[in-house]
Amino acid sequence: MLLLLALSAPAHAASYYFLDSGTRAIARGGAFVAGADDLSAQYYNPAALVNLDRPMFNLNGWGVGQYVRFDRADEAGDDGQMGTDDDLLFDPVENSASPQMEPSGGFATTLGGLSPVLKDTHIALGLYVPTSPNMAYDPDGAQRYSLVDSLVWQIYAGPSVAQRITPWLSVGAGLEYTFLRVDERLDVTTVQDGIDDPQNDVSLDLHTWDPAKFSWNAGFLVQPTKWLDIAGSVQPAIHYVAPGTLDINFAPDHPFSSFLTDGDASDDEKNGQTFTDDDVNLYVTTPWIVRAGVQVKPTPKLKVEGDFTWTHWSESKELRIQLCTEGGDDCTDGGVTLTHDPDQAILASDIPINDDIAIVTGFKDSISGRLGADYMVADWLRISAGGHYETSAVPAARQGVAVVDGNKWGVAAGATAFAGKHLAFDVAFAEQFLSNRSITDSELRQIALHADIADPDNTTVGEGKVVGNGQFTSRLTFVGIGATVYLGQPKADG
Repeated sequence: MLLLLALSAPAHAASYYFLDSGTRAIARGGAFVAGADDLSAQYYNPAALVNLDRPMFNLNGWGVGQYVRFDRADEAGDDGQMGTDDDLLFDPVENSASPQMEPSGGFATTLGGLSPVLKDTHIALGLYVPTSPNMAYDPDGAQRYSLVDSLVWQIYAGPSVAQRITPWLSVGAGLEYTFLRVDERLDVTTVQDGIDDPQNDVSLDLHTWDPAKFSWNAGFLVQPTKWLDIAGSVQPAIHYVAPGTLDINFAPDHPFSSFLTDGDASDDEKNGQTFTDDDVNLYVTTPWIVRAGVQVKPTPKLKVEGDFTWTHWSESKELRIQLCTEGGDDCTDGGVTLTHDPDQAILASDIPINDDIAIVTGFKDSISGRLGADYMVADWLRISAGGHYETSAVPAARQGVAVVDGNKWGVAAGATAFAGKHLAFDVAFAEQFLSNRSITDSELRQIALHADIADPDNTTVGEGKVVGNGQFTSRLTFVGIGATVYLGQPKADG
């Protein structure tokens, strides 16, 4: 259910790795820890800012779209045999969301102009994001108990500094202001297991954001010779607590509609009931990330880099929506109350819903390898290419349309065109392919609203039937552009 990032992304929001941040990095398949030569160094390895030999303004934009096709497994009817009238036959669904547009940019310079003592000190101030796609599916489709649609934004911004300690050793660190926004919608069921009727669904619409969280990253760069760079960096886990609102929407023809009074219905829900908790918390943990890279320069025109990344996804054990911020039995004004119609004797009193909604992720740590290269084909043109492979962070049994994963591999290419000594333009294109998954032992279940009409105080939020079995197919497409304005003369020109 409510997955990021896609966490993603997400997304480091969705619990799996997509090509990270920056057009040049995407063109090299994400291999940019040692050889970063633009503001993306703030994200991959702040120590690599020493590669920037003169002041620069850098601006990037890229889009990512994820194709997802889910063919949910058909289910036998009451007799347990396929081929009868009460079988549940599901149509395939596909992600129809528009590509997510991602920005990054900022300014970097050395401090040598302030004092000769600071000639080996480099600073940067920028904004950068991990990449996550949008998701949108048929609101009545077979996937609706996992996700209807989602939008996840995670942004980093702040200063970074790198210092060349010796001619061959540099270190760097960054202070990161970050915020997380999560908007997601999915359905829950209010009937017994085995029923899969949209008429009986209730829509949950979540809007949360953590506006201010601070983090850091750090790295090193060793350059023992002109042809070898060795680098590493670390990004700690971030524990978001995102306050927001949760709307529970009952359709006009829902079985409960006859004995619930109208809530604060929005314009598009005038004939139904909308009950709102405006004081929810979404708890999300993004993982530790450790990167290492080695770049070699066999000739003055060629650079080749190999990277390794470990992502500690097992630290993110669950996602939790706290409906009652007072907690437990002390909850007096939190949660959601379904208000009964006093003219309907079938319901004796209001139905309180105060239980937290917890989703066990089952995530496991992932590792990835990346290989990228640059080659100067002319004084004004550099071409780039790369590829990567990563193990899945999501067990098949925990996969749903909100977090479609699998072992993955990708290819990328791009180019940088230099217009004189002070301007450069970047383009990049990449495709990422996820291994197909056929899931027969899914642990992904409906969220079920167990409303006890005879004893409303006994109403709980629990699990319904399995909804994650079926066939998953997915791939991603990235297209990026960027521009850099250089100030001053290149170091080689004196």
